[in-house]
Amino acid sequence: MSTQNRETMVKPDYMSDEDWQAIKDATASLERIRGDAKADVARYLANPDGWASGKGSPSGFPTLLLTVLGRKSGEPRTTPLVFLQNGKDVVVVASLAGYDEPPAWYLNVTANPNCWVQLDRNKSVAVARDATDEERKALWPRLTALFPPWGFFQQQTDRPFGVVIISPTSAA
Repeated sequence: MSTQNRETMVKPDYMSDEDWQAIKDATASLERIRGDAKADVARYLANPDGWASGKGSPSGFPTLLLTVLGRKSGEPRTTPLVFLQNGKDVVVVASLAGYDEPPAWYLNVTANPNCWVQLDRNKSVAVARDATDEERKALWPRLTALFPPWGFFQQQTDRPFGVVIISPTSAA
């Protein structure tokens, strides 16, 4: 299955025509996804209040900033991600809107699990790891209840999405 042709995706039953068009537009290309992410990082940093609860984010979903070191450049790379709070940990999904390749942040955090996470104004040093199969099985229903497009996008590709557990270790 290939997700390079977004026009072959079939609208999920739970989604309105308007929401479906918005999802298709927002995920039409990797360039669009990356551009929107850069814009969201700038908005988050300019006014971080409420993003972690979803009240300050344009999407309405709880959003954090994850900063990882580029596996090739060694430079910090920051991306906004919808997340699930799981005790003291946060859980993110490496979906890249169902494209066949994983997102760069996932490749970077897999190469070096030391990272930083920002929830509103709270910044922490953290360590990331892939969820075990058991954890993934337990977390997936909660993740797709929080953000149903993850379930839809997972059906669009043969690539299993990384489910990443990020554990804060200290204040940044």
